Amino acid sequence: MEVTVGIPTYKNNGETIGRLLDALTKQSFKRFKILIVYKESEGDKTLDVISQFQNKLDIEIKFQKEGYFEEAMNILYSEADSDILITTDDDAIPSSIWIEDHVKLHQNFSEYGVIGPLEGNIKDTDYNLFKLAYSKIMESPLEQKMLSFNNYFAITGILVKNPFISNKYNIVKTFNPIGFNMSIKREVYEDFKLPCFTIRGIGNEPYLCLHAYRKNLPCALVNNCCKTDHIDRDSLSRPKSISGIRERFAEYMLSVYYLSKIYRLSLSKLKIDIFLKGLMWNLRANSPEEKAKIDGIRKGLNIALIAIKHNKDANWIRSRLKNL
Repeated sequence: MEVTVGIPTYKNNGETIGRLLDALTKQSFKRFKILIVYKESEGDKTLDVISQFQNKLDIEIKFQKEGYFEEAMNILYSEADSDILITTDDDAIPSSIWIEDHVKLHQNFSEYGVIGPLEGNIKDTDYNLFKLAYSKIMESPLEQKMLSFNNYFAITGILVKNPFISNKYNIVKTFNPIGFNMSIKREVYEDFKLPCFTIRGIGNEPYLCLHAYRKNLPCALVNNCCKTDHIDRDSLSRPKSISGIRERFAEYMLSVYYLSKIYRLSLSKLKIDIFLKGLMWNLRANSPEEKAKIDGIRKGLNIALIAIKHNKDANWIRSRLKNL
């Protein structure tokens, strides 16, 4: 099985990507190549570090001239040509059997198009009666077979948790894997392209998994596999600043716009859903970070609804995000 490890990188001081590449020299599975999408920035040390590993690893660099995270991922999807593409971040440190784990999973589970580790608390079904009732009334799935996933896209266009599915098993279907630790079959990534309407790339994994789902190659998470350490720092998906948190949650709501191009959504139910949830969110918002989340959700939803109503394009959406 041919393997490509895809790494988008931008504004790296060389330290974290150096640790990643060093970890890749120690992999038990040796038959892989590395595809790095590099966007230049002032003071960046990425190329200097990569040069130290050129004689140890099969590395190809693609230069990103414009755009953001989605454009970088689209370069990976279009340039990769292996049986599976494993994506990771430039601040991840995989275990020595990381690639081997991913390869074995695809060999053992040919029915899944995207695979990653099941992380976090392994728990049984959430039997909170209010959550179960609310899910049935307000969060019905776009397609009934989505109810076999631990999360799904509701008729409102939002990705929601499924309270009827347990995470206690060894494998569970999902629409939301971990982007820095997922592997994708060629049949899924070879004809996939992200819409390029965000700044932080929020939602890219669910959109990929929706594409895989529609090809009957769904995404799955597997317990006890593919171990990777991830440095806790300010990043696109894990912002620390108030403005970053606001942006992140605004982008989360853009799934409404994305899904409206594929499915018929219930926008009236969406507005009721966000209003009701907003009442609870406001009661619990005791910090600037929590308030920024709520503000981002509302602003992102407003952008999505205006874009749908007036048939705005991806560039218009991105311009609105820049002025949150």
